[in-house]
Order: sequence, then C-alpha cells, then structure tokens
Amino acid sequence: MNEQEEHINQFLTSSTYHQLSANQQKHAQDILVRFTQQMKNEQHLADTAWTPQAVKDVMVGDFIADPALTNQFGIAVAPVLKAYQKFLGVDQLKEITQAIDDQRANMNACRKAHQTWAQLHGGASKQDAAKQPVAAKKGAESAPAAEVKSQTAAVKQTTWTAEKLAQLISQVKDAMPAAAEFQHQSLSLGEQQYVVTEFLILMHQEFNQYPGEWVFADLQRVLGMMMPLDPDITPKQIKNIVPTAQALFDYLKRTGVIAMDQYKVGLKAIANMQNSEEMLASLSRKERETQLMLSFINSNGINTDDVKTAEAWMDDHQDEVAAFMRTLLNPWRDYEHQQLVKRQEVARRRAQLTAADRGEITHHRAPRGIKFSKKARKKRHRK
Repeated sequence: MNEQEEHINQFLTSSTYHQLSANQQKHAQDILVRFTQQMKNEQHLADTAWTPQAVKDVMVGDFIADPALTNQFGIAVAPVLKAYQKFLGVDQLKEITQAIDDQRANMNACRKAHQTWAQLHGGASKQDAAKQPVAAKKGAESAPAAEVKSQTAAVKQTTWTAEKLAQLISQVKDAMPAAAEFQHQSLSLGEQQYVVTEFLILMHQEFNQYPGEWVFADLQRVLGMMMPLDPDITPKQIKNIVPTAQALFDYLKRTGVIAMDQYKVGLKAIANMQNSEEMLASLSRKERETQLMLSFINSNGINTDDVKTAEAWMDDHQDEVAAFMRTLLNPWRDYEHQQLVKRQEVARRRAQLTAADRGEITHHRAPRGIKFSKKARKKRHRK
C-alpha cells in the first residue's frame, strides 16, 4: 500500500469523513482513488502537494469524462475533495478550496458531455497539450471511449428465461460479499441481497422484463413505488434502495450482463429518487399508500393541497386511481387479502359488542338438547 492509499484509508475512518452526507460518503472512495491517480498521471503530484491550477486541470480532464459517472457522483466531487484536503492539512487549503469551487460548473459541464474540457471546446490548446503525458498524446483513442468499446464488446448475449434469471440472482448474491460495488454500503450483506433479489424478481414478475430490457417508467414503479410497499421491507432498506440499485447496475455493467444503454436508463431512473425514498421510509405502510396515491394525483396536474379540488378529481377518475393502486399493490395481494380479512373480523366483533351494550338480541347458535348416557336414561326410567 502506497502513501496515498494509506491517506485515503485513514480519511475513510476519520471524523471528517463522517461529517459528509450519505451520498458524499458513498462516492468518496471512488472519487479520491480516481482523482489522486489522475493527479499523479497528469500533474505528477502527490496528494499533499496539489496546487490550485493542477486541481482545476484534473477536475475537467479524464477524471470526469467517463460516461459511467452519475449525477450523484458529480455532486459529491467538490465537497469530498475539499474535505480530503482539509483532513490532510495542506498548506494551500484556502486557495485549493477556492479553485475547486471555481471549477465546479465547468467540471459538471464536462461530466454531462462525457468529454474533457479540451474535447468540449474543439481540442486542446498548446498549453493544455504540453501538460498531457506523451502516451496520451500518441493515443488514437481516449480512455473513456476505449472503456465504452470494451464494455460493449463484453456484453453477454443472453436468451432470458425464468431459470436463467434465477441463476443470475444466485450468482449475484454469491458475488456480493467480494464485489467492490457492494462494499462500503449502509446495509448489511443480507439486507442488500434482499433488495437486489426483490428488484430483479419484480421487474420480471410484474412487467416481464429481464436485465437489458428494463424500461425507464417500470424501473421507477418498482424501485420507487412497489418496493417501499413491501410489508417486510424495513425503513433502513427503503432509504438504501437507490444506492443498492446503483451498485447492482454498476456490477451488471462491469460483468457484461447489461450494456451501456441499459445502464444509463437505470441510472436515469434513480437519479432523483433518493429524497422520495427517504420520505416514504419515515411513514407507516398505510401512509406510504396514501402518499403514492397523492403523488399520482399530483402528476396529473392537480394541486393536492386543495382538498376539494383533489377530491373532485378523484371522484371523476375513480377507475384510473384504482387501476394505479392495484398495479402498485399487486405484488402484495396476499398480504392485502389477509389485512382485509382481519379488518372484517374486527368490524364483526365490534358490531357484536355494540349490540350487546345496547341490549339487542344477537344471533347465537340454537340451543341443543341435553344428551344422557344409556345408563343415566335407565335410572330415570326406574324412577
């Protein structure tokens, strides 16, 4: 282990790291490993010797041009880099912090375009080109482009069946303890396996879609609506549906199960889902049902804060609302039926108690005659 790796490992167990948000902690290790490596390759600087200009250059270089990087990754970069330099106690902390803030907008533009700043503006200037390693100048293909090609070529052509999906689920669960994508997560291994298994099963069971066939809208229904209504899922698991799904997408892309196009659809589906999941996790299951129904009404342009307007719309669209809720609750229909039976039994008992309190006659079984044994009957006849 070199000095930079030691610094990163120490940072990941420090109080400075634990002051970061959940999203920033999730991406911290990947950000620091990528950034320190690019800083070493492009600027030949150790992590304690960064300069403001070197930081700006690396932020808009190959570090951020990878098409696989998500919006959540981009959001986390600046605060993670600043926290890391603060942890190291570098001499130019104030100047480096300002450089990171100044370059953040340009970095995000590069990430969205999947290009370096030089590529985004029609090629590198002489000054920028002089800073690039000789190997990079001679390369006929950029690293991100080469990575995309290699990933696309590695995608496995699978004719899916239910049996093959079951095999994939088993393989993923077996690989999770060692797979890098599932490390440093908030959930335990068993909790992650539960979320991954349920997701893969529901996509096939409810929408007949296998990996590589997932549709954006159906991904959102399963991850953002159906899974939070699982009677057995915990609030902690709901809060971590998004990071666990992203880890699964990363793993499936790396192992060639899904192609880049499917990977991007998956990331797009979860891009703005985290806040909703955290809100749903704070509610009871019944309240989650209500919240999802209100979200559906709101998605139709109705202001749910206006109770009269919302109720009027529901009265006019009862079939649509019912069909939407049936879709979300379909995986849990057995549970819903059990709950219905319980409610009916409670209502019946309450009705009986109420009738008894009022002195009303309730229906009981008709009294049956008393049966005597033969011996008892003989004694009665003798008398």
